[in-house]
Amino acid sequence: MENLTKQLWNLIDSSRSSMEVSHILELISYVAFIAKENPDSFKIIVNSGHAKQLDMLIEAGKVLEHIHPAEVCAAPEHYRIDGKIINHVVNVIATITNFDLLASALRELSAQTLGRYSVDSANLNMERLFTALVGTCSKKTLYDGACGLARLSSSLNTEALYLEEKNHSTYVTAYRLLALENKSFTLSNTDSLLESAFEHKQQFDLVIMEPPFSSKFGADVRRQLAESPFIQVPTGNSVSATAGDSLWIQQALSKLNDTGKGYILLPQGFLFRGGYDAKVREYLLEHELLEAVIGLPANVLDSTGIPPVILVLNKNKPAGSPVVFVDASEIGQNNKNRIAISEEDAVLIADLAAGKIADDERYKAVFMPEIRQQNNELSISRYIVKQAEIEELDIAQELKILKRYQADFDKSQQKLNLLLAKHH
Repeated sequence: MENLTKQLWNLIDSSRSSMEVSHILELISYVAFIAKENPDSFKIIVNSGHAKQLDMLIEAGKVLEHIHPAEVCAAPEHYRIDGKIINHVVNVIATITNFDLLASALRELSAQTLGRYSVDSANLNMERLFTALVGTCSKKTLYDGACGLARLSSSLNTEALYLEEKNHSTYVTAYRLLALENKSFTLSNTDSLLESAFEHKQQFDLVIMEPPFSSKFGADVRRQLAESPFIQVPTGNSVSATAGDSLWIQQALSKLNDTGKGYILLPQGFLFRGGYDAKVREYLLEHELLEAVIGLPANVLDSTGIPPVILVLNKNKPAGSPVVFVDASEIGQNNKNRIAISEEDAVLIADLAAGKIADDERYKAVFMPEIRQQNNELSISRYIVKQAEIEELDIAQELKILKRYQADFDKSQQKLNLLLAKHH
């Protein structure tokens, strides 16, 4: 992985003067997709001259249109492409023997080079966390309505993936990367809140989502959303302009089957905001759909510095069971103003959420009566109070130090008085 990443970095660096980084990554994913899906044609392309390679790639892509969407098989827009760079990319891809590894490297490079400007904000921290939380899922189906580059969903060894992505260029790249990994998947380029590609009654074992934080909607969209079949909490004639987080939660629930579990990453504001968010919190609690609230550190994401929270939803939660609160805000290592969550950290957080370390002060299981007393607010600080560390002082020792300071002060005062006497 390290050698491959270094090789791709060198390719990006050598191409920066001619192409934008996002376009270079798009080109790499396209050429790799052709190489993987049409290997016979690609062997000929490798041995051809610079001037012909783009046209040959385009023809090789057209052959695949009966299997894959046309836009996925199509070359990036010509104005973005330099012939010499195409040749360089083709030569690099020709050396690749592990396309799984290439897909992982391309996602990592996208996170590193595009950062907060990327549509997809999933990073290695989230990949490790969701993998630890979900656990074994090889015989399960998974849905993600805002999949980005499908980093989270592809990191889980599920039976099949059902994905949606609104941004077209992100959708195209995600499709190619999933094909490189030989995943069993259905991916649609659509706004899953407004018009999901999957029927309302089609449900899945798992929902994993890292949707856009605090989505806001215009008046027309708000009226459309109010009629969405997934909404369980009445909105009136239109949804609130700031109801994004609550909508994603309800959409996640609508995609879960009767025994399904959902894991959704949101800003912590949902835990305590009033208005529509408060109504949705009440719905989750009174219908016993909320299993856990996991507070994460600030700066754990690439896209924002605010501390997020993972809500664990459970359509088969035992009646009368508690809501688990986990304060993971101080777990992880600070690395240049970014928090890094190791695999060990992720396992620790998952163990806390599962109640395996019930005596840990960062864990608390809270029953409904206590939550109702807090007006259904879910702020973690209401239930887990951090113990301030107070250093015990040795009074006798501190008095000795104070006397020494007093003696030094008296000597200094005497010297000052002598100096003042000489000058008057």
